[in-house]
Amino acid sequence: NFGFPLRNVYPVVCVSWNDGRAFCKWLTERERKAGRLPDGLEYRLPTEAEWAYACRGGSKERHYFWWGNDLRDGEGRLNISAVDFLPGRNKIWPLANAPWSDGFAFVSPVDQYGEKGRNGFGLADMCGGVWEIVLDDFDPKGGHEELYVVEQNPRPVCRGGNYFDVPGNARCAVRLGLQGPAYSDSRDGFRICLGVPRR
Repeated sequence: NFGFPLRNVYPVVCVSWNDGRAFCKWLTERERKAGRLPDGLEYRLPTEAEWAYACRGGSKERHYFWWGNDLRDGEGRLNISAVDFLPGRNKIWPLANAPWSDGFAFVSPVDQYGEKGRNGFGLADMCGGVWEIVLDDFDPKGGHEELYVVEQNPRPVCRGGNYFDVPGNARCAVRLGLQGPAYSDSRDGFRICLGVPRR
């Protein structure tokens, strides 16, 4: 039900925490059978701490965004609610927005902004684009350095902001809890990592 044509270069959306885990399990099994996976490693969702470290791109500073503290320096770096018009309309999104056009009323293609959109680790789209679901369960008191799991009413954490969101939600430290492991939305996706088993 998107108002724009879907393309293969867009990030996958409308996926849940359960979907992310299932994809990682499938990929791990496929790569292990093909002999391409080192012993003791698997593909999985990153932990919240791993995601935060990756988002900052090696910076030791606690900036709002991986490039610094000024949203204006994000022009040409991220896909966020901005001065973009919805198809067939002449008004911008009804939420607070960035003062420039990122070129997309909805989601942008993966790595659309090239080198300028990649952080110090060379990772694209860590801020904006789609929320990225991580392995941890949400703790309203804050994030954890170690994997955080609850037994009842788990609410997976998502990080990074999304194309529809207010620009402040694309900050490195912003975290939200989803409604549950099966919840999916047109603004939610995931990023995988290769690491030791965690959950």
